[in-house]
Amino acid sequence: FWRGRQEMIDSIAGLPRYIVCVRVTKRPIFEFIQSSIHPNDALQVFPLPDDYSFGILQSDIHWFWFTERCSTLKRDFRYTSNTVFDSFPWPQAPTLLQIRDIANASKQLRNLRHKLMIEHDWNLRELYRSLEIPGDNPLKKAHSKLDSAVRKAYKMRKNTDALEFLFNLNQELADNEATMKHV
Repeated sequence: FWRGRQEMIDSIAGLPRYIVCVRVTKRPIFEFIQSSIHPNDALQVFPLPDDYSFGILQSDIHWFWFTERCSTLKRDFRYTSNTVFDSFPWPQAPTLLQIRDIANASKQLRNLRHKLMIEHDWNLRELYRSLEIPGDNPLKKAHSKLDSAVRKAYKMRKNTDALEFLFNLNQELADNEATMKHV
């Protein structure tokens, strides 16, 4: 609250919801928040109201980029907008079907999270600890479905090294920008 961030408040005010994650965390868990809620500095805010953007941010593709590009605070990762979000190369030419697939997988993931949290009386952090348990579980399957949809939007093969792919795409986009080319 030390800085009002009026520009950000104005940006989210016209949205029905926006995406947040805790700024310092072991694993970023993204969630939608109603625009009537004003975030404090502990949250990283993404003024994006759509399920597609949520799916991209919650995917393992973004996770790989995040862990490589973020700063740290003690042993926890710290989401930084300039090194993580601003440099993250989004899919460049997803089809309408791919966008819908990501949005649907995103909705299914959030619905499952909500169901499991109620069923087990867990918060999001407790729910995501279940990913550390060996073996299959519904949350792992939902994330796998989302990750697969996101990889298709990038036109990335299943066994492709995601981080290498993203760095190459980032470089290609930077080169295009430097020479004023449009993809």
